[in-house]
Amino acid sequence: MNPIDPSKFSLDYLIENKVITILSRDYVIEHGTEYDGIDPVEVTMNYLKYMVYPGEHYDDYYRGMFSGVVYEKRGDLNLIYYLHYKDGLRDGEEVRFYDSGKVDNYRFWKNSRLVGKVFGWYENGKIKNITDWDQKTCIEFDENGGITYQGTRY
Repeated sequence: MNPIDPSKFSLDYLIENKVITILSRDYVIEHGTEYDGIDPVEVTMNYLKYMVYPGEHYDDYYRGMFSGVVYEKRGDLNLIYYLHYKDGLRDGEEVRFYDSGKVDNYRFWKNSRLVGKVFGWYENGKIKNITDWDQKTCIEFDENGGITYQGTRY
């Protein structure tokens, strides 16, 4: 087994090598929809969560599926997260942020199911953990890049 080089999973390395893409705060706010709990809303149907436009009347459960980017922010400052939807389902990247605005973690959804690798970072940008949803494996690192756990999860 080859040793794991944690520097190849730093946030900067993954962005520079186009493994992941992180949208800017300004882009998300300009092109996304702020989730304020009113329109659109998240509902559960057939054990899946959908983002929908609420019905206009009590009898109307919803009037359409949402597609686009949803985000929440801390007041007028940094984003808490942003998440892509397609036809009501989580579909695309989800990025969560520390209070400072630095990236906390990155996930990728397909039809509301996590796929591929989920990355988590320390606030300094060094890798904290990698979970491979396809292989059901996880590696966790300390802040110095040492492996603290490697094995199966989930």
